[in-house]
Amino acid sequence: MTAPPQTTTAAPPGHEPAGGRLLSLDVVRGLIVLLMLFVNDMPGVAGTPAWLKHIEPSSADGMTLPDFVFPCFLFIVGLSIPLALEGRLAGGASWVSLWRHVLARTASLLVMGVFMVNDPAGQGAVLHPYAWRLLSLGGMVLAWNDWQGSVQRTRLLRGLGVGALVLAALLFRGNASTGALIEMTPQWWGILGLIGWAYLVACAVYSLARREPAALVGATVLLYCVYAANSTGLFAGLWLDRWIDIGGILGANGAMAVSGTVLGAMLLPTSRLGTPRARLSWACIYGACLLLAALLLHTLHDVSQVFIYNKIASTPPAGLLTAGPATWLWAAVYALVDVRGWRRGTAFVAAAGRNALFAFILGPILYYLLWWSPALLGGFGLHAALGSPFALGLMRALGFSVLVVWLAQALRRAGVRLRV
Repeated sequence: MTAPPQTTTAAPPGHEPAGGRLLSLDVVRGLIVLLMLFVNDMPGVAGTPAWLKHIEPSSADGMTLPDFVFPCFLFIVGLSIPLALEGRLAGGASWVSLWRHVLARTASLLVMGVFMVNDPAGQGAVLHPYAWRLLSLGGMVLAWNDWQGSVQRTRLLRGLGVGALVLAALLFRGNASTGALIEMTPQWWGILGLIGWAYLVACAVYSLARREPAALVGATVLLYCVYAANSTGLFAGLWLDRWIDIGGILGANGAMAVSGTVLGAMLLPTSRLGTPRARLSWACIYGACLLLAALLLHTLHDVSQVFIYNKIASTPPAGLLTAGPATWLWAAVYALVDVRGWRRGTAFVAAAGRNALFAFILGPILYYLLWWSPALLGGFGLHAALGSPFALGLMRALGFSVLVVWLAQALRRAGVRLRV
């Protein structure tokens, strides 16, 4: 979710855009967003095959298609970090202002994650759970939208968003009501919160390593070692361990993002890989090494659960198994879009990549509106009715993912541009 530099115009075949963001980053991120929306809708479809649902049981050794989505997104977040941070520094930002930006972005993602992960289902709730969800999600849109126009208008709208979030926090009541003024808790921080922590770790590592790929690779290995050490109970009892899973959230997820910064550092103008051919060759080798590391570590799965393929547990083999193909996916899109100059059909997907945060929030907003439809339609639930048979449900999931991206793009043109 890094802040994009200005998008460039199409480059001629065989040449990359001069400056700005590589279109391949937006396209790959857009593909992941579309896949995320699609697989999130499939569990409610009758007859959905196992490979289109998260691995069951959740502790099993294996990964299905949905299990690749989140770690792949972490990898792309890391890939964008060198380009975003170096772009800010080149624009005259100081390290102090840069880190203010990083910390503010991290805090924003953590706050969003906490609101999205809490379930308002307790006794004494003032609002219907769906109404509470819409209040909090609407507050996020107002508070973090990149409003255009006068300063007064921006402050008013963002103030309304913050007010909505404060009201939602005060009205929240969970399953185990404590009677406290605010009963919301971080729990597992939510998807956006996990992205925020991984982003913070990757920014910290990159700030120390800068343009040294060997240091970034070493940091990736070290972070996976933190995960392994955490499984032995090394960090149990630490103050931080009460608030965050040091091994999974900081270690494994951080390693996933940092493995992406390795590739991102290769895309900087200062990289020794100055030609598209050199970058593609290096990316193919790097992806193969990541995949080979996953396969080798997995041979130890009988020794410890640390070495199984499991996205829920954020195991190192699962992260590496995702990072390798993710590297190859980016390389293929880079070769087609940025090097060969192919643009046909990329605008819609790239728009999804540029609106990833809003698409992630807009999806649940539409769900809560759809799930409320039976109360308005005499008990008829449109979303549930379209979930059977499988062929119809498959079309529903595909249509929903496209609808969310289309709406996000249309609302962006109307001035809704979430930016953290």
